[in-house]
Amino acid sequence: MHAMSAKLYDGRVYDLVGFSIRGASHPYIEVHEGIIHMVVMERGVESQQRTTTEDLDEALHWIALYATSSLAMRWELDQRDRWPADRDTRIGWNAKQVELLRLIDARWAEEFRACIPAQCPGVRLEDVDAHPLTYAAKGRDAEESLLARYWRKLRTKLREPY
Repeated sequence: MHAMSAKLYDGRVYDLVGFSIRGASHPYIEVHEGIIHMVVMERGVESQQRTTTEDLDEALHWIALYATSSLAMRWELDQRDRWPADRDTRIGWNAKQVELLRLIDARWAEEFRACIPAQCPGVRLEDVDAHPLTYAAKGRDAEESLLARYWRKLRTKLREPY
């Protein structure tokens, strides 16, 4: 996971999701008797309601939403000085998150995109779609293949018996 964020963000490393407690409100995945749980702990206390499913694709969808949200927000913050100060920053990070989700699953990207007006009142889909996107790292094809490899590895790990 660190390798993916380093590749996408010019050597900088960010946590995405783990399989054990890391603290600082980073989500992690637990699997018990075929049930997948996404847990967020802070200072030893569950800070969000535990999300639970038996469906591997649904769990991967949660992870994709969390990971791409984190990466998109960091990307937007790094790009913020390129836009007028009064521009709604949610436009850029939503545009980037849609783009990152499309690398993983086009259906998830379109579902996320459709929810933007309800989750971000005042943000128009036209503005999100028109927002210019650039990569800090070079070589988009290399990033796409890295992302694809990451998701194959994650699917395999979640399918392993516990």
